[in-house]
Amino acid sequence: MKRLGRKTTYLCLLPICLAMIVLTLPVHGAVMIDDGPLNVGDVLIGPCGVPGAMGPTGINDDFTNRSIGTGLANVSSGGVTAAPGTIVFRNTIQNTGAGDDVFLLSAPTTPLGFKIEVSLDSGDNYVILGTSKPGLAIPVAYRAAAIVLVRIKVPAGLKLFTGFDTVIRVTSTATPTAANETIDRLYTGFIRLDRSATGLKPGSNAAGAARASEIEFAVSYENISSSAGVGNSLLTAYNLVISENGNSAPNTWGATTEHIVGAHDDRGGVILGDRPGSTSLTDIITSLEPGQSGVFKFKRKVK
Repeated sequence: MKRLGRKTTYLCLLPICLAMIVLTLPVHGAVMIDDGPLNVGDVLIGPCGVPGAMGPTGINDDFTNRSIGTGLANVSSGGVTAAPGTIVFRNTIQNTGAGDDVFLLSAPTTPLGFKIEVSLDSGDNYVILGTSKPGLAIPVAYRAAAIVLVRIKVPAGLKLFTGFDTVIRVTSTATPTAANETIDRLYTGFIRLDRSATGLKPGSNAAGAARASEIEFAVSYENISSSAGVGNSLLTAYNLVISENGNSAPNTWGATTEHIVGAHDDRGGVILGDRPGSTSLTDIITSLEPGQSGVFKFKRKVK
């Protein structure tokens, strides 16, 4: 009887086990519900290689800083550029969504007179990027990234030592509310020099200094470009050269004064020409990062 009881128990459990197995199998043609999102789009754009860079306030004001090199020669501080210029920026788009996506690239904020062009093939071909939607379509696979070149052409007549912001936006077509922005910032020169001359004898000045009195010449220099944030592409000056020639117009102190040995740079720049009889000095600063500044000084005695 004990053996019969055990067999009966096993037989009773068999239908229950079969029912549990059947319930765990999907019915043919039935839709399985997944609590996870399906192809939800998301995207980042930023400096080349750092799409997730952070700006001063977040991921929508990260930036790439560049400076034009044309139209700046012989233009005094406070003046305007004398020629048009062109700068190419490199930005990285990263697909951070849940699947393949197509992103729309646009430039919603562009300074007046600027022309924005984009290349998706390393600069072989460029297309004009307008401020209106929908923008340029760029397919990017799941978890992949794409590099875009943004060429900005600027007119002459721009204020010197000023930053001009072009906002570049990418928007997901899978999720149109998912978008990100970065700033391609163009400077019209980023190293500002200011020169001054001070008479060191009480009551004297550089313009009317008496014979044998001393004049101190100073060149202040500053990197005016921005640096706030993390992962942004910055403007750093390397091997900055400041040349002061007393015989080169508008300077006249080469013929009217004598050099006093002891020229100094408060950032430790390498000074050439600091010797008796010199009429020309050169200061070489190894590097000057955004926001950094310094002063180069030397003295002359009136003949």
